[in-house]
Parts: sequence; C-alpha cells; structure tokens
Amino acid sequence: MVKVAVAGGTSSVGRHIVEEILATKKHTVVVLSRSASHAELQARGAHIAAVDYADPSSLAAALSGVHTVISTLAIRDPTPQFALLDAAVKVGATRFAPSEWSMRSIPDNPIEWYRGKWAVAEAVRKSGLEYTIFENGLFMNYLAVGTPGLGHLNPERFLFDVEKCTAQIPGDGSHYLVFTRAEDVGKFVAASLELEKWPEYSQIIGQRLPLSEVLKLLEGARRSSRSFDRYSAKLIICI
Repeated sequence: MVKVAVAGGTSSVGRHIVEEILATKKHTVVVLSRSASHAELQARGAHIAAVDYADPSSLAAALSGVHTVISTLAIRDPTPQFALLDAAVKVGATRFAPSEWSMRSIPDNPIEWYRGKWAVAEAVRKSGLEYTIFENGLFMNYLAVGTPGLGHLNPERFLFDVEKCTAQIPGDGSHYLVFTRAEDVGKFVAASLELEKWPEYSQIIGQRLPLSEVLKLLEGARRSSRSFDRYSAKLIICI
C-alpha cells in the first residue's frame, strides 16, 4: 500500500483515477484541490488537501509522506505542474506522472491544447524521480457530448461533433487514432500502482481505428436515432 496524491482529482479524468484507486481499497489517496471540502470523495475515503500552487510550503505540506504523485492538471499553463514537481522532489516522493492523458507530447505541438506538455515532460525526465507518461489517445467519452456517457469529463469536441453531426478529419481519413474510455484509464492507473517499476511510457488502447471508420460508426449511431442528420465531414490536409 502506498500514499498517492492526485492533483486535479475532483473532476475530469482525475476524478475517474481517484475513484478507481479508492475502489481497490489498497492505497491512501490524497486529492489536491483548491477547495478544502469535497464531501462525496471524503465519504468514499479520500483525504482532501487544499493547496495553493503559487505557495511551495502549501504543496510541500500536502505531499508530506506521499509516494506517488499523479497530475491531471490543465495543461495549457504548465506553471502549476512545475510547482507540483518541485514540491514532489523536495519532500522525497518516489514517483511522478505528469498530466499527459492523450498522445505523446512533442515540441511546438500543432494542437493548442497540448503545447504545454512537452516542457513538463522534459522537466520530469530530469527530476530524478521515477516516472511514467500515460498515453491513452482520445477519451472516447468525448464522442458522447450531448448524451449521457461523459462521466466526469467536461464536454469537449475534438475532430468529431456528434451533436452537430460534423467532423473535421485530417488528410484522407486513413490515419489511425486510439480511443479509450476515461473509466478504463482510471482502472489502468490504479493497477499501475502495483508495478514494481514504472516503464517510461504506459499505454492503454481501448480501440484503435482509422478516422474514416470512426466517422462511419458515428453516422450509424446517428442514423439509428430519431434525430438523424447526415454528417458533414470536412477533410483537412495536415502539413
């Protein structure tokens, strides 16, 4: 059993991770939050630590005795993650997982959402901590925007907008993309805590399909509904 801190664990993928770790009944879970009270998570056994990411002493206190730090913080601004990593090093944590939760980060990522990831991943590699980078592709839950099925994720439309029956598909649609449910990502992360040593990359694949096939599946799903409107697919050439 280890003590695990999940930054951003009150919502989105972080909430799924917290719930699945709690479900194992094997680990102590500390949820780092800007609020000191989250009754539902506390009732399930989580400890809530109110933190200020601009205050190193606040983070150090919250991470006291923590073995593994898992970040699910928003990635557009990497500043809080740098502060979290510094605190993890200073308190002597063993493991750190940066907020990746998608595809492998690259410098100057053309996807605006992901541009903040590369610098954090590089800092983690240089930190001296054991780390893994979780890669799960796109959350399948996003295909349920407008219907039940998002879980704890906020609505996001990436490539496919099922509500509006539109799609923006790079190239000719032959490129493959991995889709994984956030619930399964949570289970995967919880299971990874049992590993003796973390690999550099931890990959989970719910389903891997060419984008053109995903479009056909979504068309079929909408066709079976009463409010079917044919998808308008726009092909975008990626340079």
